[in-house]
Amino acid sequence: MSYQASESVPSEEYNQIWHNCWNTMTTKWDKGDVSPALRELIEEKKWELPSGQGIVPGCGRGYDAMFLASPSLHMVGADLSPIAVDTATKLRDAKGIPSDLVEFQTLDFFKFDVPANKYQVAYDYTFFCALHPSMRASWGARYAEIIAPGGHLIALMYPLSKSEEDRNRGPPFLLSEADYHKVLDANFELIHIDPHCKTHDTRVGEEIITVWRRK
Repeated sequence: MSYQASESVPSEEYNQIWHNCWNTMTTKWDKGDVSPALRELIEEKKWELPSGQGIVPGCGRGYDAMFLASPSLHMVGADLSPIAVDTATKLRDAKGIPSDLVEFQTLDFFKFDVPANKYQVAYDYTFFCALHPSMRASWGARYAEIIAPGGHLIALMYPLSKSEEDRNRGPPFLLSEADYHKVLDANFELIHIDPHCKTHDTRVGEEIITVWRRK
């Protein structure tokens, strides 16, 4: 199911898209591994993340949450779908990754109870674009609410291009760097941007990785 960017969509109806996708295992956005841009940022560019706890909303099978987890950074992979959470948990266990490093929870990004110390790291990929454009301001406000001052939001922008006939439909919805600035600049500072980051072969020219620091 797809929607026009300009139309109004009830949140419960919209959320059902993702339940339906997981119920039928129609997860076309899943590339089966950690995003190349994130791996490059951490392993090659040696980006230093704050210690504490981190979150990956819309985590799916949890590759990125598992990749970011370390003894100094406990990660939470969050997803609306219990099936996604169960699938990610089983994959974590199959990989032999301890649950005290990364856990997966069924959560509504906009409604869950925020930990007292908030999050020091968040990673957003194929989540911002999955939301209807009418939800973008709430997305930015929610990250400002859940990320502690000084914390990092790693946002891998995607998709930055779409075919002409799909430009105004989604999900995923077409976006731009300006869309992020519009909803993040009030509470975040852009501290890193790489328009030439590594990408999946099928997404060349469609991704830019960024890091935003909570003011």
